[in-house]
Amino acid sequence: MKHLPPHNEKHSNHELTPLSLMTLFLSFISLMVVTTLLFIPTTDPLFRALINIDFFICLVFWVQLLTDLVRSERKWRYLKNHWVDFVASIPIIESLRFARIFQIIRLYRLLRKEHQILMVLRSSRRESTVASVLFLLVLLVMAGTAAIYFFEAGNPGSNIQSSSDALWWVFVTISTVGYGDHYPISPGGRTVAVFLIIAGVGLFGMISGLVTSFISTPEKNIKRQLISENRDQLTQVLAQQAAILRRLDRIESRLPKENPSPEQEKQAKK
Repeated sequence: MKHLPPHNEKHSNHELTPLSLMTLFLSFISLMVVTTLLFIPTTDPLFRALINIDFFICLVFWVQLLTDLVRSERKWRYLKNHWVDFVASIPIIESLRFARIFQIIRLYRLLRKEHQILMVLRSSRRESTVASVLFLLVLLVMAGTAAIYFFEAGNPGSNIQSSSDALWWVFVTISTVGYGDHYPISPGGRTVAVFLIIAGVGLFGMISGLVTSFISTPEKNIKRQLISENRDQLTQVLAQQAAILRRLDRIESRLPKENPSPEQEKQAKK
């Protein structure tokens, strides 16, 4: 009889994915951002910069939640178990972000049960790559916006004077588009620009590799499916042969043993 895993184990395997691990770290960052907003006046330019960063993190949260919802076999059950996460990911209302504490606790319990984070990451390399790209993108946007605003804001000759300008410049620089409407003029700002350009090239290299794997995967999946089907068929044939041999052994054990002929007895005595 086939052994079925418990429902809780199946549920935990579905919960603990590379994307969920990524959102675990982003939840910590989001809570830090929202907590910092409580101590900054709304008139401070940094307040607006943190609001923009929090909005971008919320978009990443929604990508993860909608992806898991589409993959879930029981969508209503998923919504029932994760409605708090959806509410906590609503942008603009920063106080809702504290509900992310429940997700942190839930994932922490799953990590304590699994004890094997590397196996979770290796289980789906493409999803791990997507999670890594999103996590690095958030870090680059946060660090780049804060750094360029620190070096350029208040500089009389700079055209990056607001947090919105800084955020826009970071996205343009990471994507290596370079519109030229905003650019740094200070040595510190140019150093940040060099770092973001190099990081952006590496980031889009990861994305290119991910797209290539998506294109080449169908052919590999077909070969793997054929090999798996042949292996299953061979296993079934061997199992049937073993069952037939066992039946023949039982039949032979039930047959009466033949008495030896006189000639066989003489040969045995000799």
